[in-house]
Amino acid sequence: MRHILVAEDREVSRELLLAVLTGVGYRVTAAVDGRDALAKTGHELFDLVILDLNMPHVDGVGVLECLKKDPRYESVPVVALTAHAMEGDRDRFLAIGFSEYITKPVNLSLLRREVARLLEAAPPEWKS
Repeated sequence: MRHILVAEDREVSRELLLAVLTGVGYRVTAAVDGRDALAKTGHELFDLVILDLNMPHVDGVGVLECLKKDPRYESVPVVALTAHAMEGDRDRFLAIGFSEYITKPVNLSLLRREVARLLEAAPPEWKS
């Protein structure tokens, strides 16, 4: 079973993402902020990581930078989530290393489709 980390500081958003992803068969672990996400990725390997860009302690970009320095995570897909989308943001965040960029409120069909696409594209050694 594929394992996803969802890092989202807003409880309502985090619970919705967990419900949607577990509902389609993924194993999902939640992180309440960037620091929590880094602690969990330090102890466990995930097949995909979803990061809210605006979190306390360490933002989504900071978490991505740390993950990309970790050889275990350099090829793991990382999805950016944001409620503060501006023109050009998608290209900018993809250029710094995110695998996908999704705006809030999250289109749940898009989320399920993109997660499935990214997990299919993940290198075989990451597949559970």
